[in-house]
Amino acid sequence: MHRRTFVASMGGTLAALTGCLGNRRQSDGPPPTGTRTRTATPTRTDEPTADVTVESLHLQYGVVTPSSPDSIGISHADTPYLVASVRVDGPLSWEAFGLRMADVRYAPTRLDRLYRTTWGEDHWYERGRSDGLVLFEAPSTATDDLQLIWPGGERPVDDGIVARLDGETPRLSASFDVPETHDGRTAPDITIDVTNEGSTAGRFLGALNRVGPVVAYTPVTRLSRLVPAGESETISVADSWGGSPAEERLGDGEPDVTYRLDYPGGEDAAAIRLRDPS
Repeated sequence: MHRRTFVASMGGTLAALTGCLGNRRQSDGPPPTGTRTRTATPTRTDEPTADVTVESLHLQYGVVTPSSPDSIGISHADTPYLVASVRVDGPLSWEAFGLRMADVRYAPTRLDRLYRTTWGEDHWYERGRSDGLVLFEAPSTATDDLQLIWPGGERPVDDGIVARLDGETPRLSASFDVPETHDGRTAPDITIDVTNEGSTAGRFLGALNRVGPVVAYTPVTRLSRLVPAGESETISVADSWGGSPAEERLGDGEPDVTYRLDYPGGEDAAAIRLRDPS
């Protein structure tokens, strides 16, 4: 089993590394194999064409949404979503995008209750914006001709994503690695070990919350990481407490900070007792 380490900053964004016709590519799998036709039929004749760059295309199960006024959690954990990050030069509505499989077209969808209304620092694409995210509820199974389309253009969905849609959803587990005691007044590094116990790659999606030491309950960040089959990865989270707890609470033997992680199929928690550094 191999282990990789990544760093997650609070409110991270989807990376922007790929071209719309494959010059540069970031996705959840290897580039498509074989020859594909690039003559997509426009799905709306009233839509003008625009210059579209697909910067990334990810598959994930579920979305991170507010679960209360001061916490986040996972919703629709059994639903596969394709998340396209696009850059658009020209007038084009978000409804003009689609997923095409054979002769069937799937329209994009919107969810109102996403964490911070958007995806961290990202936002929905809509007419008048130069970039943003387009969300699709993906078909439960796919063929090798699944494509992201828009008027005048298309991009094949990568073979790795298609294989994951056709295969069994892998089981992902996660656990904290944090100190039981901490003598600083700033947050220690928070690390989360994620293991993919399946035979196919899977994207880990997590909602991280914190109790204490100053605020009773608050969201920390949304976690998203593609984990190869049979491997483990370590995600490091940089947190900020926004202040120090009252001195009379230090050293009383009770947890001063508790981190809670929610992810599809599981949850975990870790408590930290703070010591007076003086």
